[in-house]
Amino acid sequence: MTIRSIDMQVLVQKVSDIAKIQQTQQNLSSNRQQENANQNIQQTEVTSKKVEENKRAESKRVQEENEKEKRNKNKKRKLTREDFEEKDEDVNPGIDIIV
Repeated sequence: MTIRSIDMQVLVQKVSDIAKIQQTQQNLSSNRQQENANQNIQQTEVTSKKVEENKRAESKRVQEENEKEKRNKNKKRKLTREDFEEKDEDVNPGIDIIV
């Protein structure tokens, strides 16, 4: 196929227009990729913060439960000591011999 000189002049003019359009499309694509990357980074940061907050809350809850258990054990120990001391007072200090 041969190209006439008049057609060539039109084609050369259109080549620059097409080049501008293609450049614009490439820039848009690059910008979209950058925006997606930024969104992914932000989402990762938000998720990380949520995970850290959950870890702290869980750690605090576990610590509070452990402290509560310790307090309950100490109360039980005090009660048993008091009960034991009361029982000692009720018993006569003597020897019972059963035959």
